[in-house]
Amino acid sequence: MLLIAIVALAATACKSTKNVTTATSGPTPGYNNTPKINYAKKVLSNIADTKVLTAKMKVNLAMGEKNVSLSGTMRMKRGDVIQLSMTFPLVGEVCRMEFTANEVLIVDRINSRYVRAGYDQIDFLRSANLDFSALEAIFWNEIFYPGNKVMDHLDEYTISSAGTHTLLSLTTAPKLDYAFLTLTESALLDRITISSKNVTDRSNLVCSYGDFSKFGSGRFPTHMQLNFAGDRQNYGLDISLNSLNTNSDWATRTTLSPKYTPMDVDRLFKSMIP
Repeated sequence: MLLIAIVALAATACKSTKNVTTATSGPTPGYNNTPKINYAKKVLSNIADTKVLTAKMKVNLAMGEKNVSLSGTMRMKRGDVIQLSMTFPLVGEVCRMEFTANEVLIVDRINSRYVRAGYDQIDFLRSANLDFSALEAIFWNEIFYPGNKVMDHLDEYTISSAGTHTLLSLTTAPKLDYAFLTLTESALLDRITISSKNVTDRSNLVCSYGDFSKFGSGRFPTHMQLNFAGDRQNYGLDISLNSLNTNSDWATRTTLSPKYTPMDVDRLFKSMIP
């Protein structure tokens, strides 16, 4: 259930965000330095410029009224891979999720089975238009623009302020609305809300960030909370990070021994999701 819920969260979060590309620097083509553009640039300047991030993590997963807590490791390399390794005390790694540009790998260590497939080979990922770049934007705590570079579309975001927060809203995407809530004083990205334009679709994803720590030239959240409200079930994923570093001495691809059995992802989902 842990594996399935995390994947479902990520997939729904990125619904209709295929080919998302983020940008952290460079010229802003054709823009005057209006207050809106200047503030958006300030938000982008907070993004850590590091290419690699590794950290220890504590994970709490809520599925309706059920909760499970795990430890683990998060490893990310920009433009290449996101790895989430989950462990139990005295047991070691029980599962691993690996997202690369072209495929998703889900490893069940307990039952020695795995799923390896392209994004377009998994039904719910394909229907959600999920790709690797969209996942990067969420896990790296970045504002993004669906299908293109943020810096090329800064004029499409609307800006509004209330109290200690400033909201950057993107409503020009065809199916979803994106709201990026920031802390006005620091311009740190505090929360991402993704919701459907269809008023009958009440599902939404809220990604909240906190406990920012200096990392590279920017700041990175050591606390991430993802909450997904769906038609049948609500999910929550709470991640606390520590020991952030730029260590790149780790395998960016997982190698499995012959004892592992490939599993059809749809059959696995049907057997595990209530």
